[in-house]
Amino acid sequence: MPIFALAAAAAMTLAAPAPPAPGFKIEPLGGGIYAAVRTDPPGLMVDANSLFIVNEADVIVVDAPEASADMIAALRKLTDKPVTYLVNTHWHDDHVIGNAAWRAAYPGVRIVAEASLRAYMASTGAANRRHMIEGAPPFAAQMQAQMDQGKNLRGEPITAEERASYTSDIALVRRYMQVVPQAETVLPDLDVEDGIVLLRGRRRIEIRYLGRGHTAADLVVWLPMERIVATGDLVVWPVPLVGADQSHVRDWPQTLDALLALSPAVFVPGHGPVLRSADYPRAMRDLFADIDTQVDAARAAGAGTLQDVRKRVDLAAFRVRFGGDSKVRQFLFDNYVAAPAVESAWRDSVVTDH
Repeated sequence: MPIFALAAAAAMTLAAPAPPAPGFKIEPLGGGIYAAVRTDPPGLMVDANSLFIVNEADVIVVDAPEASADMIAALRKLTDKPVTYLVNTHWHDDHVIGNAAWRAAYPGVRIVAEASLRAYMASTGAANRRHMIEGAPPFAAQMQAQMDQGKNLRGEPITAEERASYTSDIALVRRYMQVVPQAETVLPDLDVEDGIVLLRGRRRIEIRYLGRGHTAADLVVWLPMERIVATGDLVVWPVPLVGADQSHVRDWPQTLDALLALSPAVFVPGHGPVLRSADYPRAMRDLFADIDTQVDAARAAGAGTLQDVRKRVDLAAFRVRFGGDSKVRQFLFDNYVAAPAVESAWRDSVVTDH
């Protein structure tokens, strides 16, 4: 998913080279199931993971990122079976922009998404894409200019970790501009409200809607026999991705509780490495639950505006928990959690009151 909040920057020529293809690795999970996991360092700009479920006669794919053409090539090295279903876990470009590539490669594929995705892609999604196309290159150019001066985005001396992160971000912006502006928008064929089940021999593939979180359209794909779940951006490592105007922090803890109640042994997150423990999803749950509690307490104490609420919410302990001593992860926490998550929780609490 592209940057939620682009910093203002003057337009400049982007000189960074295109990222080396494919930018992901294929990780076998057993039983014909493979995770296509991005190998980029943590940064502001991301592309999504994907999941291939290879069955006796067909393949089910989860998510259609910008790198879908490369992922299709990787899948064809694994099997010549047709892809019959493609699941979009939610509506952001890095999970849907590859729909056209998958349809071209596998004309019979049916695209599955939560029911509200169709309307979003044609309206808000199209507007957000235009903003990214206009804003991402100058923002990446600003990052390059800061690196050229030996500084980070805060104007401080840049670390090696930050330089690697910015270099990756700039390359991903360049790839985004190569893929997205000319990509055809392909809408889903099948809307999901509560969930559907696909049966493939002994394998049961459950496409579930557990509730709102990262967006109002989050789906998960659960394989109960293998205890593998593809979470979309309900789970993102190393810090959650929160959009103040699109995420639902007030619902997110309950949705993660529903996810954890499945007792997965393997989590394939929307971004980040395959997780073989529930510790990180639990940490996300605790973070959002604490934000909700603090926002409620601030409002009960008389904070009547978002600005007032922000002054009363303290996320320092969680900033350490998710960011550690990494300047990159701390910066990501500030951008993708501290500011937007408090606003999301505040906004939904105000709506509930009315």
